[in-house]
Formats: sequence, structure tokens, C-alpha cells
Amino acid sequence: MFIGLLGFGIVCSAVTTVVAEGVSAALTWYHIRKAVPMLSPDKKTFRIDRRLLKTTLRYGSVTALQQACQPVGKLLIQGAVNPLGVDVIAAFQAVNRVDDFAFTPEQSISHGITTFTAQNLGSRQDEERKRERVGAGLRTGLLLEFLYWIFIFLLVYLGRVPVMKAFVTGEGSTGVVEAGSRYLGTMAFFYLLPAFTNGLQGFFRGRGKMGITLAGTFIQTSLRVAVTYLTAPVLGIYGVTIACAVGWTAMLLFEVPCLFFFRDRTVKQKK
Repeated sequence: MFIGLLGFGIVCSAVTTVVAEGVSAALTWYHIRKAVPMLSPDKKTFRIDRRLLKTTLRYGSVTALQQACQPVGKLLIQGAVNPLGVDVIAAFQAVNRVDDFAFTPEQSISHGITTFTAQNLGSRQDEERKRERVGAGLRTGLLLEFLYWIFIFLLVYLGRVPVMKAFVTGEGSTGVVEAGSRYLGTMAFFYLLPAFTNGLQGFFRGRGKMGITLAGTFIQTSLRVAVTYLTAPVLGIYGVTIACAVGWTAMLLFEVPCLFFFRDRTVKQKK
């Protein structure tokens, strides 16, 4: 409404985002005060717990660096795509929206794995029981990631042309639709890789191994950017799909050995 109807411009996009988040926070706070007053903060709760603050800063700083890798990587990849022409830029913007939609449930499953792992490790169960439940939770989470991939694969692969036509219309859209459809047709297969990387990331976050998650994200992002600059001038937007696959594969090659290392070390310590 503000940009299209009132013509406030692109800056308004940022303003409306902040306003929407603020309204959401205010409504959530109001609901908590009315429905769950026990969770409502008061003056006594506004104090600093130094031990908790130290832990929060330690985890938060690594998480902040990890989260910064993704937008920086996207910005650099956009720089490799821009010289390829208007059609490719338009197609890339459209498929990015589809990618974001496809990745969100994978990330949500990952958050569930994180919570389940952390809660069980912090419980009062015996160590053997903890290890069994954490392992079962990881296996279940990865199974959910796999089942979701089947769903999103069919949805994106079979609907790639209609999806692109929904984003791009009018004269001159044929080339954009064709480029985006080719991208999505291949990327639908590759969505399996981030499904597993997200699951493993969630597991390591739940164990507090933030250094592994940061290293994995850095490896994936840096390789993805490097391969994009090598392949995009030759293969166009299709080169981005190859770069994504290379980055995710390298991330798995790093994280899977780490997974077995921690599992084996836990077993040895128990013995």
C-alpha cells in the first residue's frame, strides 16, 4: 500500500518491516500479560545474571557471525549475476523467492532438533538415556527433513513453469521464465542437501558446538561464491545451482565426520 499506492519508494520497505515487527512484538507482549501473566516480565526480572550473560554473548557472537555469512554471500553472488543481463537478473530474483520459501520449513525442523537436543542434554536423566534420546531425536529430525524434501521436490519440479509465470509476466518474459524454470528444475533435486545440512546444524547448536556451525556455514558460503564466479559467466544462472550443490556437499563432508567424532567420543567417555 505505501510503496505501490502512495509511492513512498523503496525506503518505505524497510520502515514497514520495522513497524510490522514492532506491532507483532507489542501484541505478543499484550497477549502474554493477559493470558500467561507468569511469563510477563516485571521490575524484579530486569537484572543482569553475569553467568548467563557470558554464555549468551559467547553463543550469540558466534551465531551473529554465522548469520552474517549468508547475506554477504548472497550479495557477492548477486554481483556475479548482474553482468549476465536483465533477463537473468529478473530470473534470479524470482528463484531466490522460491528458494527462501523452500528453505524455511527445513530451518524450522532444524530449530526443533536444536531445542530437543539441548533440553535432553540438560535434563536429569542418566548419560546413557540422554545419548539414546538425542540420537533418536536427530534421526527423527533428519527423517522429517527427508520427507519434506520429497514434498518440496515434487512441488517445485512439477510446478516450476507456473511458479515462474506467477513472478514474471508481460512482454519479454519468455527468456526469464525459461532461465528460472531450468534453475528450479535442477535445484529441486539439490534441496535434499540443505535439508541434511540444516538438520546437522540444529544438532550441533543443541550441543553448544557453535564453532562447528560457523565453520560449516563459512565453508558452504565461500565455496558457493567462488564456484558461482567461475561458472556463471559460462553457464549463466544455471551455474548458481552448481555452486549451491558444491557448497552444500562440502558442508556435509565437513559436518558428517564431526557428527561421528562426537558420537564416538561420547561412547568412549561413557566406557
